Amino acid sequence: MRRLLLLSVFIFLSAIAFAQDAEIPITIVEFPIPDQAKAYGISEFRSFVEMDRPFMGDGFSAKFAPFISENIADYPLDSEGGATVFKKVVDVEKTDSIGTVFFTVHFQYTVCQEGAEPKEYTFGTVGNGTTDEEALDKCFRNAAIHVSDIAGSITIHPSEFTVSSMVSGEYILSCGKKDKVAKGDEFHVFSKRNGQDIGKLYAVNVKDDVTFAQPIHLKDQIIAGDGVERVRMLGIGANFYYDRIFGDNLNCMGGYLEYFRFFRFFRFLAGTEYINGLDDNCWNIYGGLKTMWHLGYLDLSSIIYIGRGYADDDWRYTGGSVKLLAEITPMDWLKFGLEAGYSKWLADHDDEYSNYGGFLLGAGITLRF
Repeated sequence: MRRLLLLSVFIFLSAIAFAQDAEIPITIVEFPIPDQAKAYGISEFRSFVEMDRPFMGDGFSAKFAPFISENIADYPLDSEGGATVFKKVVDVEKTDSIGTVFFTVHFQYTVCQEGAEPKEYTFGTVGNGTTDEEALDKCFRNAAIHVSDIAGSITIHPSEFTVSSMVSGEYILSCGKKDKVAKGDEFHVFSKRNGQDIGKLYAVNVKDDVTFAQPIHLKDQIIAGDGVERVRMLGIGANFYYDRIFGDNLNCMGGYLEYFRFFRFFRFLAGTEYINGLDDNCWNIYGGLKTMWHLGYLDLSSIIYIGRGYADDDWRYTGGSVKLLAEITPMDWLKFGLEAGYSKWLADHDDEYSNYGGFLLGAGITLRF
């Protein structure tokens, strides 16, 4: 019985911890109604009070705090990832027409979170009716739509950009060329509910204001409002490898540079390699093409290159290699890989030198900058 009680307490506490982890704490501070709008009794409208209901919805734990100052710097921020939302009615405009009353109300919401710049949202809503009450009520109900958008933008892990939506298997990100995003860039995705890193995306199509991205690997489902942070790199990869060439029993040690920004499925490379085991050891230089597919945590590439070989003080070989490379990425800047393929180098019509090559197996690392 005692064990059962302890188990029940453990499950209960775990459930509480999970629930808290899944909710974003929000503090709402309401600025005083401007004198020009007090005549309309805005604070007495139920629809005015309920327009902040999106902050009370699933995923949020909201409370109201007293107004103490118009300077938002006077309010302490939640160091646990919560948000402080400042709600302000800027002005109220009334227009009379024959048999109809029109009201326009302008709002300002400012969202502040630790570690992020304050975000200010301003919008206006219009309502009409036969009475002041009816027209204002419509204004506040229309305003709730904008408040929903603001609430949807709040995440426990503030990020520079967010996931806006998903269309045909691709995720639309709130960034583009204006933010210096390029095709092939990678992004970490952070859950708006608990701030956890839930996977990576890479850009496949970049417009001025939006980016279309596909998943590299995901640990959880992405939803609109999740934060994304770009993996900032120059776009240069330096690969160092060792291959064993069977048949001629040669050792090959080499490296190449590749450029991966602005490219989706392929990138160009240039490199050099040292062949040990020939009568006269050989240096090769080459250029080629590398294609890539993301398969979950595994990057699968095909590589083809051709070049010239230098031995005994002269360029004596022409040839190249075809490889299949499988890599894992434990860190953004580092990859470990295994490769297999075939290499063939032909001597330039010189009986003193023999052709060499054969099937190969190897391993390597890639450093990304």
